Amino acid sequence: MKRASKVMTAALVLLTTIAVTAQDAQQGTGIGGSVAQSKPPSQTPVSLKVSLVFSRYQGDKKISSVPHTLWVTANDPVRTSLRLGTQIPVPTTIIGKDGEKTTQSYNYRDVGTNIDCAATTVPDGYKLSITITDSSVYYPDQSDSAVRSSVSTTGAPAFRNFNSSFVLLLKDGQTAQSTSVTDPVSGQVIKLDATLNVQK
Repeated sequence: MKRASKVMTAALVLLTTIAVTAQDAQQGTGIGGSVAQSKPPSQTPVSLKVSLVFSRYQGDKKISSVPHTLWVTANDPVRTSLRLGTQIPVPTTIIGKDGEKTTQSYNYRDVGTNIDCAATTVPDGYKLSITITDSSVYYPDQSDSAVRSSVSTTGAPAFRNFNSSFVLLLKDGQTAQSTSVTDPVSGQVIKLDATLNVQK
């Protein structure tokens, strides 16, 4: 009888230990109640305001600053897109044959800004995935001798392009500079700053 009682007591202790261990595993806790695994970030849609400022500097002097504001929904499969621009006529001269007069026609080229932005929630803020393309008509100054001579000879305008794709990790209210590059022709410094604000 005593032996049977000891066996039953040992079995109850074993079953109790197994039950407690299983409960801890389901709750993500170990001995002492410590958290074993971090809680995954919420995938609930969150409304964000993303501000992008595209700036150009000549030395220490800011010569242009173009802001763009986008409303982005984090954790949404649909990205936010912006398309803004105009068509610029580019003259094309056709030389006539056998004494015919030369004629001039125009081809049109799109210039402007294209932005695509998507966001997801991460444990310490938000991850922004941004692609920006910016093109503009270029008016050379006195320091851009190579481009200036080409423009004066052909009569055609010059164009400049900027393309960048990047990922930023930002908290609510935080600003970060994603890009700072130098234009190899004009020597201008191009900077792109991004600011994130959660809309409540």
